[in-house]
Amino acid sequence: MLTCQADPYELTHSQLQLVNRWLEAWTDYEYRFSTPELKGRQISGRPWDGSPLEGRTILLYADQALGDTLQCLRYVPLVASHGGRVLLASQAALHPLLRTFPGVDQLISISDPLPQFDVQAALMSLPGLFRTTPENVPGKVPYLSAEPALVELWRQEFAGLQGAKIGIAWQGNPHFRPGLHRSVPLAEFATLGKLPGVQLISLQKGAGVEQIAQVPFGDKVLDLSPRLDEALGPFMDTAAVMTQLDLVICCDTAVAHLAGALAVPVWVALPYVAEWRWLLDREDTPWYPTMRLFRQPEPGNWAHVFQRIVDALRQQFRLPL
Repeated sequence: MLTCQADPYELTHSQLQLVNRWLEAWTDYEYRFSTPELKGRQISGRPWDGSPLEGRTILLYADQALGDTLQCLRYVPLVASHGGRVLLASQAALHPLLRTFPGVDQLISISDPLPQFDVQAALMSLPGLFRTTPENVPGKVPYLSAEPALVELWRQEFAGLQGAKIGIAWQGNPHFRPGLHRSVPLAEFATLGKLPGVQLISLQKGAGVEQIAQVPFGDKVLDLSPRLDEALGPFMDTAAVMTQLDLVICCDTAVAHLAGALAVPVWVALPYVAEWRWLLDREDTPWYPTMRLFRQPEPGNWAHVFQRIVDALRQQFRLPL
């Protein structure tokens, strides 16, 4: 018999989000800092209530995973417009990408000693502070950009490739247990590997790359992992590569959020029980205008998801049957 081990407060938040009752859900969402996964991540200090800063210093800090940070960066310029000095404490892996992010006066690592500040807010608390609903999500993209020199490098690199250039990523952080069901075995992409007129380009870095050598269509996947993000730091090449692709197809991971924040067309394969942010029964999302969602019809059925993706690819790129 299947048992549910979810915390009741977390479950309430997710249920309210899924059925569009966001304003109620944000209050419950603050309980997340009492859960085992996030306990200890909350920074002490006077919480910001959304009022004018009037020259005060505010600390915004990453409280969850990379994808969550990328999603909520859109709120940083809105915070800055309240008239204060903004400190952003994020994961060090995002620093190369965020060095010139608008509205940030000082970028620091979440693991480093914190400078003095007057008020603080977790990044994932900002949607609630701005009373976000599906109708008023700050959805203007792009709000991230790629390094121009790397964009030109990868433009030249891909100049000789034939067909639709499709970036793929299939695995998130294997050490983050709550997110394991969101990863997709690369073998499920097999139908894409059989399509004529398509060049698959791997955006996978680290864990998961080994699967390329394990699938029959591995020779049809351009593996960039030996070079990706080696020169200027994490996500820098990945962002530049994305700007040169016709489409990104991936699981629910940081790659999806990065593509959406760059305004790159991205299709996301979602498990049957998807995260609250993706709502219910929708192919679009207010968070990212260039994103399309493909959902499992029942738990574990990736075959249906990828058949729909193949059908959509044939239609969009006019591929032969």
